Amino acid sequence: MNFLTKIKNSIYNPEFYSHLRGAGISSSFKYFINLCVVLSIILAFSLGIEFSSIFTKERLEKVIDFYPAELAIQIKGGVVSTNVSEPYIVKAITKNPSSKNLLVIDTKSDFSIDTFKSFDTPLLIGKNFAVTSKREGQFEFTDLSKIPDFSLDRAKLLHWSDKIVSHHWLISLGIFFSLLVSFLIFFFANLLWLLIVALIIFGLARLKKVAMTYKEAYQISLHAVTLTLLLTMLSILFVLPSPFTFSGSLVTIIIAFINLKNLRTSHPMDSAKKVEEEKKSNS
Repeated sequence: MNFLTKIKNSIYNPEFYSHLRGAGISSSFKYFINLCVVLSIILAFSLGIEFSSIFTKERLEKVIDFYPAELAIQIKGGVVSTNVSEPYIVKAITKNPSSKNLLVIDTKSDFSIDTFKSFDTPLLIGKNFAVTSKREGQFEFTDLSKIPDFSLDRAKLLHWSDKIVSHHWLISLGIFFSLLVSFLIFFFANLLWLLIVALIIFGLARLKKVAMTYKEAYQISLHAVTLTLLLTMLSILFVLPSPFTFSGSLVTIIIAFINLKNLRTSHPMDSAKKVEEEKKSNS
């Protein structure tokens, strides 16, 4: 059966579900795996293009343009130094910023709470420390004395940018395969979640007086989860709330429930067995 047709039938086709028990569960596992692989490739490719575009020459140069051309920072022996007069202030560039200044460097003064507040910045770099503001007036103090020696200026950033651009295809492939593996793990993890969903489907089948084993209920769940997986893919692509919560389970159970209406109380092969038994008893 065509894969796209199986996707459609897995969302709604009671007749399709009525014949699932006659097929081996391996075919349903194969369908689920193929669906997860296809969705993972779509997500990895779509998001990979978006993420890899960050590492193009144009995008990197725009980011580097935010770095002050005159500023050079050096950390040597755990001590921060600059080539500019201090305190050096980098103004916030966004509209309606939460703080007036984006960054303040003051390696000449000792830290004080009042001075930090007066700078109105989320980040203050001192002689051998960095202070970041948190919510509700709290702040975090980071010791820089053990950081390895390094220097930073715009020329070095441009050099790094050229290195990254020269390996852009390699970086893009790395992003794609990292995303692919991550999404495969994410989707395959639902095999565990479906163990619980199958238990609920099994209970619903008993309420509807449908003869079904737990194994068959799990097989049905491998198909009934199709719509939930599709919605999850769309939620990731368009940054929407993910259905992988209670609502995701509910969608899967509803899909199974509405497709159970034509499910036979016995397997499709049972009637053939009965006919065969009747022939033997009559002979």
